[in-house]
Amino acid sequence: MKTFTAVALALLVGAGVGYGGYAMMGKTDAPVEMAQSVADQVTNIEPAAEEKVRGSDDPVVATVDGKPIYRTDVLSFIQSLPEQMKQADPKAMFPMAVEQVINGKIVDAKAMSANIESDPEFVKRMADAKTQIMRGVFAEKEINKQYTPEAVKKAYDDIVKSLPKSDEVNARHILVETEAQAKDIITKLDGGAKFEDLAKEFSKDQSNSGNGGDLGYFGQTDMVKEFSDAAFALKAKEYTKTPVKTQFGFHVIQALDKRPRPAPKLEDVKPQIESQVKRDILNKLVEGWRSGSTVESFDYDGKPIVKATEPAATSPVPVEEKKAE
Repeated sequence: MKTFTAVALALLVGAGVGYGGYAMMGKTDAPVEMAQSVADQVTNIEPAAEEKVRGSDDPVVATVDGKPIYRTDVLSFIQSLPEQMKQADPKAMFPMAVEQVINGKIVDAKAMSANIESDPEFVKRMADAKTQIMRGVFAEKEINKQYTPEAVKKAYDDIVKSLPKSDEVNARHILVETEAQAKDIITKLDGGAKFEDLAKEFSKDQSNSGNGGDLGYFGQTDMVKEFSDAAFALKAKEYTKTPVKTQFGFHVIQALDKRPRPAPKLEDVKPQIESQVKRDILNKLVEGWRSGSTVESFDYDGKPIVKATEPAATSPVPVEEKKAE
């Protein structure tokens, strides 16, 4: 089931998260480089300049041609991955990460033996990378001069104010195969049976039957239409007097509470808002830097771009002609 936090995150992420490597500096609609694939990370593993002293808490986890790979090597690789992957359990990521570090060491050795550092393509890419790093470090320093927690709080407040107002309902349900089964459950409820007991006994929705069929709070569009229409039409503690049919089967629904949908908590969306605030600062900085530079743009063929001329203003009607009318 969707939560409002997830919806709010979708709204915020839609504006763009982070500000990438500044490769597209100055474009307010520049796409953000969210992540590279794990395979792209293989060649980013740099060999250590000299062997570190390893403790007993840093065991060897693999070897390549007799040379050891330590646990800290693998953990460092995991930290180089995209943010979403870094947040995963390191132990769950470990087997995949070990394989990638091994692959990286093998590629390193092959590249070194081929003297790839003297290859013109390598030299060009290194120069390009240096330019991107220079832009990134400079932009980060300039952004941090203007970035404040207060700006993040203001951006959050502005987003909350702009979110559409809507209600959500807390309901529970009992899902069965046939209409006859649903009608029998309604008869039992009319006779005084407890909804949660019937849900535990009869509901085929195993994801929530154990807690009495409670679905938590959800919005109008979070469920299939037939289900939502029935749930939102109920008052607190009421249950449907006729079975509700959906693509999943037949439902008996009971509403528990209804409330205005709360805004997401700041801590739940703070990383996305921080990124957007920094993006906005960068856009304003670039706009200011451009205004202080002489910029000329040409078309695809290198010819001056001719701006469309504005239509001539309509001449006003002479006063005497107005009088004649």
